[in-house]
Amino acid sequence: METRTKALIAISFAVLAIFLAFFLMIYQPGAGMYVRADKLQDPPEKYVEFSLADLEKYPYIKEAVMNPGKDIRVPFDHNEGMSEFGKIRSSNETDNIKVNNEYYDMHYYSAD
Repeated sequence: METRTKALIAISFAVLAIFLAFFLMIYQPGAGMYVRADKLQDPPEKYVEFSLADLEKYPYIKEAVMNPGKDIRVPFDHNEGMSEFGKIRSSNETDNIKVNNEYYDMHYYSAD
């Protein structure tokens, strides 16, 4: 093989490696919004009471309550229900909810 061909192949692989490294750095599979419910042992001072039927409007909150301590990823196209739930939380000035005589501390965060 000619020296020129070997050099072209080496340059092509180097460029490919640079592009691959760049895209691997910007790729973030865990990015998005998450919700988690941590079960509380004692009743908090302030909380908002929900029934399981009430939580049907907020499926990701319900999933978090059904799986305490687990991070539940909220798809980008389901932010409306989360916004409404956030308004309830803000107006009551608490992150705590009561569902079926169990208390939960709700956590919302974004992983960008």
